[in-house]
Amino acid sequence: MNYPTPITSDNQHKSLTAAAQNRRVLADMERGQTYCAEGTYGTAMAFYSWLKKQVNQQYPIIDYHSSRVNRDKLRELGQRFLVRVVNHEIGLQKSPPVPWLLEFYPSLQNFYLPFTDVLGINGAYQWYVNGMQFPGLQHKVHPFYGAYFPTRTEHLQLFDSWLQHSKPVANAIDLGTGCGVLTFYMLKHGVGNVIATDINPNAIQSVGEELARLNMQGKAMLINTDLLEGVNCNNIDLLVFNPPWIPDNATGNLDLAMYYQTDLFERFFGSAYEALPPKCKVVILFSTFAQAAGLRVEHPVRYELEHYKRFGLVNHIQSLVNQKPSHKKSWLSEIRSNEIIELWELERVSR
Repeated sequence: MNYPTPITSDNQHKSLTAAAQNRRVLADMERGQTYCAEGTYGTAMAFYSWLKKQVNQQYPIIDYHSSRVNRDKLRELGQRFLVRVVNHEIGLQKSPPVPWLLEFYPSLQNFYLPFTDVLGINGAYQWYVNGMQFPGLQHKVHPFYGAYFPTRTEHLQLFDSWLQHSKPVANAIDLGTGCGVLTFYMLKHGVGNVIATDINPNAIQSVGEELARLNMQGKAMLINTDLLEGVNCNNIDLLVFNPPWIPDNATGNLDLAMYYQTDLFERFFGSAYEALPPKCKVVILFSTFAQAAGLRVEHPVRYELEHYKRFGLVNHIQSLVNQKPSHKKSWLSEIRSNEIIELWELERVSR
């Protein structure tokens, strides 16, 4: 499983208290010094909020590129702001309980984590306990830590509608399942057998727990693998893929679900053509976010169809992004006003 890496050495960390001079602390952090919060949880939150404001002032966000610069800088500094974990509890007064600290680090009694990781674990635990309701599903989905879950739903609604109007499917693959939401849409529409795969073991854990919670353990086979490696595709009627939509560098498993490397689609289409039987349907849920953001990149599905004869186009369904009316304009709302959500239905051709 993938969890934040604990820091066990405490020789070089300076203490950050409510009396600390924030700008001096920031200057030290810029030089690589790590600090550990002392006192109350509120002290740590106050400093982190101040730190984000400083990064926003120094690296203002005006477009997609600047948003990545801002994010990378905040991540860099955030890794140098630590909290101590003692007996599986945050070592600060008035800290919230985080039960996953015991589950993730059962043999460690005293260590450090970046405060941003603690916030991430605590936030993910709340999503896990409370669950998420997606349109068209009768039950909530409870994503485990580190499993990707969609925060937008236009593509899910496209897929739900496509399943409703498509021919019955006996055997399907949910490639890169994440929290398993596409698997649950397929089970809802009566797909007989689903294979859910993901390179991230946390995703497999997440879907396994969800199936057990719903008493549906026998409805899907879970495989921890990269793309279709080791997957028996002989009888597959449908492969569903909701890939990352944005070309960029990934720094962790969740990033791999949001940002794709340059060779991802080449590897995907090549492996799908080799593994899938003729006439097998391939549904790809995608977005023109990269083009709307002005990134100079080929649309990977269009590129495949225009340069290879491995898959034929059956249907291409498009939907605009739903945005709440607002008088405030931002770089992101400008992108989404030009973004199109897509469902590509392809068919593997015969050799």
